[in-house]
Amino acid sequence: MKNYIKKLSYLFLSLTLLLGACDVEESLTITSPEPEFVLNTPGISNIFLNFALPNNPAFTVNWVDEINAPATYTVEMSTDAEFTNPISLGSTDKNNFSMSVSEFNNVLDNAGVQSFSATAVYMRISTGSAVSNVVLFQVSKFAVQIPSITSPNSGDAFTLSDVDPDAVAMTVTWDDPEITSTSTVNVTYQLEVTETGSDFTNATSLGETQENTLEIKHGELNSYILDNGGVAGTAINFDFRIRAIAATAAGDLFRSSESINLSVTPYSVDLPPALYVVGAGAVDAGWGWDSPIELLLQGKTYSGNINLSPENGGNFRLFIDKALEWASPSYNFPYYVDRGYTIDSNFEDAMDGDNNFLFTGTAGEYFIEINTVAKTITLGPAVYGPNCNYDQLWVVGAGANGWNWDNPVQIACTGTGVYEGNIDLKNDAFRFFTDTATQWGSTNFNYLYYEDAGYTIDANLENADDGDKNFKFVGTPGVYFLQIDDINKTITLGPEQSQCTLDQLWLVGAGVPDAGWGWDSPVALPCTGAGIYSGEVTFANDAFRFFLDKSLEWGSPSYNYPYFENEGYTIDANFENADDGDKNLKFTGTPGTYTLTVNTSNKTISIN
Repeated sequence: MKNYIKKLSYLFLSLTLLLGACDVEESLTITSPEPEFVLNTPGISNIFLNFALPNNPAFTVNWVDEINAPATYTVEMSTDAEFTNPISLGSTDKNNFSMSVSEFNNVLDNAGVQSFSATAVYMRISTGSAVSNVVLFQVSKFAVQIPSITSPNSGDAFTLSDVDPDAVAMTVTWDDPEITSTSTVNVTYQLEVTETGSDFTNATSLGETQENTLEIKHGELNSYILDNGGVAGTAINFDFRIRAIAATAAGDLFRSSESINLSVTPYSVDLPPALYVVGAGAVDAGWGWDSPIELLLQGKTYSGNINLSPENGGNFRLFIDKALEWASPSYNFPYYVDRGYTIDSNFEDAMDGDNNFLFTGTAGEYFIEINTVAKTITLGPAVYGPNCNYDQLWVVGAGANGWNWDNPVQIACTGTGVYEGNIDLKNDAFRFFTDTATQWGSTNFNYLYYEDAGYTIDANLENADDGDKNFKFVGTPGVYFLQIDDINKTITLGPEQSQCTLDQLWLVGAGVPDAGWGWDSPVALPCTGAGIYSGEVTFANDAFRFFLDKSLEWGSPSYNYPYFENEGYTIDANFENADDGDKNLKFTGTPGTYTLTVNTSNKTISIN
């Protein structure tokens, strides 16, 4: 019975399935998709054109065409979605298309697309009258057009002037058609200059800017011209161009303008070795060439004693070449005014035909200094004896007594622009300083300073090539006689010299308050050069005397005022005969500390 019921259930189930299947077959309708012509949307829609990889694919597009295939397809682009002016990128009979970076960049450039700016570019595929859908890309192209100089014009001429080296000599302007305010990279422009006809391989940049204009100063351009074959007062031609440097993610992209050729006449920056004062105001010279007053150059400063008077017109002028006399180039009062000099109040413009200097002060002998760096002309008391820019130089360094200020070596001023002294040299570095009070902060001179100034330097001295470009002694260690001549521009080493009869002179007296009239603390004036005793001494308005031997005290030989007077010494005006029982010297100047120098060779006693 159970088997019968089971078979009957199977029968009913089969009938149900059979009837259901017949219903489905009668209602099912099978349809095929419509054929399509579709440009596929790329996975990346931002295109950055890398100038460093010009042959790489800029993009690849592909499409499906179930309507027209096989066919020849044209890939088109436009900068607007409506394809107002479609541009053909190329044709193919395949269903994909690529274009290289350089090819696509050129197409965009021809289409006027701005460089370094994200630009909407629309693409589509066409064949016959059939056109695909449109795909949008954001494209950034690189610059290919070059800047163009708009001013000055090729062939223009410029004459440079030393009146104001910081004044603008030339303003260069240019256009860059590739760069606008929407550019996404920084572009720097350099003004390059090179010799006429060269290929700018060794070009020099005179300046750079991110603007479209650059000002070049007289002094800057003059330095370049003189350093590259220019001769003062003579026109010479050079090529100039603008170099644009775009800082892109792919690296720096360089573009250069066409060059222009300019004529430039430089001015001289060499200082003549001396100036010569001629004129009625310079009493010992007058308006003639028998005895012009010579002002020698030390470093960048001219100086010397001069007897000036306002009488007989009181005018004078400075000449640079005694041999040429009146034909020599000369400097009048406006020459220095125009160059920004501060001029001593005792001088003014004579307002004569030559605008000479006019001396308006009290007649007398003065010390005149013309400092071409500080741009000053000053008058002071006449200087007797050694005349240098500094009373002495101090040598500090391992090549001498070590890199410290415990015992610097003094090289004293012994003549006009001459420093001399014995020095124990070692095979190491050293440098010259000017002030023991300010020590490391004082004005100092290294090897490079003298080399650049044109000095002839002893072969035993060379550039240490350390951080400070110090001197280095490379000879046989020992004691040498060092001479620095700022007039003839020489630094020499010679055998040690027995410089003085005595190691020092001793000062005693109330006029030297550190000593007084006693022997507890006489002031030493050491021998610092050939026949020269020099050192710092504090003076008061009182009497003193020079002694030769400290150990003998009052029994020592000594020198008073008449001794020096009778020996023919020129004695500084701040000293006089005390007219006391011993005819001592008396200091009559402003109390204070001075550098006292007794030069037994030139027979002078001077203070500075």
